[in-house]
Amino acid sequence: MADLGEWLSEQGARRREPGIWDCCAMPAEWAVACGRPDPMARWRGTYGTDAEAEERITEAGGLTALFAMGMEDAGIREVSDPQAGDIGVIMIGGEEAGAVFTGRRWAFVPGGRGLAIGSVDPASIIRIWRP
Repeated sequence: MADLGEWLSEQGARRREPGIWDCCAMPAEWAVACGRPDPMARWRGTYGTDAEAEERITEAGGLTALFAMGMEDAGIREVSDPQAGDIGVIMIGGEEAGAVFTGRRWAFVPGGRGLAIGSVDPASIIRIWRP
């Protein structure tokens, strides 16, 4: 597995861009950095705006369903307890977001920003996968 702290440090200056660096693309890029196939492969290049992203998410049956499909495509297994480097869908600020667990907090790409790291209540962790 790649070094998560180093990887997050390298990504810190990136700005949110739909389809390139967003709450779906960031965790997928981490999976690729870990040597796994791209969980976002079926959606890459299919959206470039927030409205198009919402369309893809709706077509998939929601963000959690989209992640589940992508992780299955990439052969990434679901787990129940998060460890550093795991990918998850979390509920934060009333919205679902794809995120990467640092071991203490979750790294994610919020709307209008680059990279954020925050704590969430364990009840706000919807699903987890281990790349």
